[in-house]
Order: sequence, then C-alpha cells, then structure tokens
Amino acid sequence: MPCSQWSGVPPIDNGMAALPVKRLTFPGSEAVKLWLAGPAQANAVAGSLWNVLSVTEKGRAERFARLEDRALFILTRGVLRCLLSEATRVSAEEIQFAEGPAGKPYLSGLRGPHFNVSHSGSYGLIGLSGSRPVGVDIERMRVSGDELNVAQNYFSADEYRALRSLKKEALRTAFYQIWTCKEAVLKACGAGISGHAKSFTVELKKDGFALHPEPHCALPAFEEICARLVAAPPGYAACCALA
Repeated sequence: MPCSQWSGVPPIDNGMAALPVKRLTFPGSEAVKLWLAGPAQANAVAGSLWNVLSVTEKGRAERFARLEDRALFILTRGVLRCLLSEATRVSAEEIQFAEGPAGKPYLSGLRGPHFNVSHSGSYGLIGLSGSRPVGVDIERMRVSGDELNVAQNYFSADEYRALRSLKKEALRTAFYQIWTCKEAVLKACGAGISGHAKSFTVELKKDGFALHPEPHCALPAFEEICARLVAAPPGYAACCALA
C-alpha cells in the first residue's frame, strides 16, 4: 500500500553510517531516492543486518554457494529493511513483504514507499519512490563474447541491428545498458522479462534512453515510463525506471 505522502529522504540510521552505502541521484528528477550498497566483502557481514532479516531471507542467504554472493544479499536486503524502517517508522525486523504476480516484492500491511532492489557482482542498487512504481537493475559487465547471441533471443530486431554495428567494448557496454534498462522498466511495471523483453525497443542516446513500444506491447501506461542511466562503479551498468 504505497503512500503518496512519503517524500522525505530517510536518514542513514540504524548503524548504517559505518556500512558501504552511497546515495545516488536519479538524473532530472527527485521522484526516486537511490542507494548503492557495496562493495560487499565475504568476511565483513554486519551482524546488525543479519539480525533484521526474516527467516526466509536468512534461508535464501545460506543457499548461496559463494560467500561473496551471500554477503551481497545480506547487505542489500538488510539496508533495504533499514531504509523502509526509516520511511514507515516500523522496526526493520518487523517489515513484511508480499509479492506481485511476476515476483516483484511490496510492503505487506503497511503504508510506505514503492521500492525495488537489484544486486550483481559486489554491488546492490536500491530505489525508493513515494508516488510511482520504481524498478532498478545493476549488472556486472562480464566478458563473455556472447552478447549478440543473447540479444538475438531477447532483444528487439532494432536493438539487435544496433548492437551488430558495434565492436568489442562498445558492444558490451551498449548490451548491458539495454539489458539493465529493460530489466528496470519491466520491474517498474511489475512484469517479467521472459514474456515482455521484446515488447519495446531501447534506443541508446547521448543523454540516456528513448523507449519505443512494439506493436504488440501490452505494458500499462508505457508512454509515462521514465528510464535513466544510473552512475555505476567501473565495470558495471545500472538503470532506474519509474512507471
């Protein structure tokens, strides 16, 4: 139950001042507050963050095979809970979540901001918005050489053609910018990427993105979606979208 009255900036409290958390900006708008969490370190998990996680979240954390992935999950979810605690005035450990049809989490039984999280590599990205659904995505740009094959399967025809004209580093960067934009847009809309990735085209421009719906696009209020690149650490791409 998002609350349209929430517009403040939650202070970094609950012991978070000593954590690797940095405020970011959403270019051109104050409608969303962004935080970058990381780099997570395998042997430096804050006990205070572990203690606020739910039993389910602790179970998910323990299933990660790599200690680095486990630490990043704990950091991202713990910081999210602390931020939502500041926004709702409910203790972090008592925050409860529910999931939409495509698995997007939202606050259960509380009035508070829209939110979304993403994590990859050593960093997590968290977005909170008081008035509009938000989606975020961050990806570590891996050197795979398989970008065009993935684009052919998941991207629109125009996106694939644009990527084919690029070489090596430019190709990888553009691929991840498009990918994070698609993820952020679909998460903002509460839709899954598997069924909607080709329903719109992301055009890369000097100042960010231009979004173009395909004829079969069924995303709600597509013309109102706003997506922006987010400043990410070297070797990462990140995007935030408002629906």
